[in-house]
Amino acid sequence: MKFPNIKPRTIAVFSVLLIFVYFLVKTVTLYWISIFFNVLLIYINSVFLFAYFEIKDKKEPIPKEWPSVSIIIPNYNNKNLLFKCIEHVKAMAYKGTKEIIVVDDGSSDGSKELLGKISGIKLILKKKNEGKAAALNDGIASAKGKVIVTIDSDTYPNSDCLEKMVPKLKNEVKAVTGFVRAYNVKGIVARIQEVEYLVSFGFFQSILSDLNAILVTPGPMSVYDAKTLREIGGFDVNNITEDMEIAFRLREHGAKMIASIDAHIYTEVPHKIKALFRQRVRWYRGKFFNTVKYSKMLFNKKYGDFGLFTFPFSVIVEWCIVLFIFIFVAANVESFLQYFGLVSSFLAVGNNLSVLTPSVIALNSNFLFYLIGAVFYTIFIYFSHLLAGDKLGIHKLPEITLFIIIYGLFILVVFFFGFFKEINSSEYVW
Repeated sequence: MKFPNIKPRTIAVFSVLLIFVYFLVKTVTLYWISIFFNVLLIYINSVFLFAYFEIKDKKEPIPKEWPSVSIIIPNYNNKNLLFKCIEHVKAMAYKGTKEIIVVDDGSSDGSKELLGKISGIKLILKKKNEGKAAALNDGIASAKGKVIVTIDSDTYPNSDCLEKMVPKLKNEVKAVTGFVRAYNVKGIVARIQEVEYLVSFGFFQSILSDLNAILVTPGPMSVYDAKTLREIGGFDVNNITEDMEIAFRLREHGAKMIASIDAHIYTEVPHKIKALFRQRVRWYRGKFFNTVKYSKMLFNKKYGDFGLFTFPFSVIVEWCIVLFIFIFVAANVESFLQYFGLVSSFLAVGNNLSVLTPSVIALNSNFLFYLIGAVFYTIFIYFSHLLAGDKLGIHKLPEITLFIIIYGLFILVVFFFGFFKEINSSEYVW
């Protein structure tokens, strides 16, 4: 097993945090810290729930003129899925001019040779792999359309996505997102992600859109105003989550982003825990990085609900998760030390084995708050299925139960691991 190279600054940061939390627990007590975190989470969930009922259906009028679109598909060693993606992109209905640009980012799996045989696409072949953002920028530089559409090579949009998303791109709206959904829902890992995508890109994204507070323009498929995209310099080639960074930069330049929840976009999701873990660590490392980069937006009324509510509270929730682990450790240091002392005494003089049973650890599970949280997410899942037009049957009970009870613990570990790797400046793994 290969252990990470832990840098001195990482040890220093984690030591300071642990000491700070230890004294915080001793001063404020674990009970009130736990109450504060839980009440805060209940407040945030309540705001989203009430905001959902305030959403008004906004149907866009049919445009008199349809702007030309350039669809950019970046590809790197994904020949097994790329051609299915191209078929779906070709099948998308659109009344205006549509060009499809495939940028092969130095693939070595035979993608280049096969792409040369595909008709109806504009092909850009790169000799060297430079990353997705660079590939997108090459496509933008070559695009002729007034609208730029970015689509991942493992994504299959419905045929009506363009005609539902493009009309929303007007006035101050410079980017439109769709309803990203899990495609290959075979196996429990993928089925849990299906629930997650329904909640994240259905329920929450619809609310964030209504509040003008969207955090990310998803990589699977998003629509942009070409002129604006070029004016702000395209995608950041040094950012591990370019789809999140571009959303922050668009907002920094005064652009508005909205969602088209009736445009369904299906994307492949990981089937194995290891692949899912690596993907989510990258996502959350990107979130940590972009939070620091755009920290000036936090609690900044210039950016409306995004600056005053969505962005700050998304950060607060993440820090609650990180601090949860520190609190758990700090709150139980003495308990563990006392237990080990008890074990030492037992080994020295001998005693009944029952004395070696650890006492109940200091961190109370706060079952009532957990139950309230579970109720909230059950409601969110119900509304997410309504938005998707899916039936919520008993057959989905296993993945919904695991999503509510277990998946949060998985994300907690991912957040913490991502935080560690970001502080440690570990190499980015795609």
